[in-house]
Amino acid sequence: MITVFVQNNDKTQTVRCSDGSQGVMQFDKDSSAPFYKFQFYAHRHPSFWVSSRQFTDGKKVVVKDVDHEENFTLKFV
Repeated sequence: MITVFVQNNDKTQTVRCSDGSQGVMQFDKDSSAPFYKFQFYAHRHPSFWVSSRQFTDGKKVVVKDVDHEENFTLKFV
């Protein structure tokens, strides 16, 4: 399980992970259903998104990629 440390706001920001990797979170408010998109540098982890309603402290996200499944937890800092 990878913990993604993120600030509780809708600003584009660098996020850090419990395994030492980093990425970026962006908020897309212009779509019909606003969402937060997470992408990781050097493709270390698969990217994923959560809706604005799902963006909560402790939210667990399971990402099934072609090769494997990865589990994330969001942690507000």
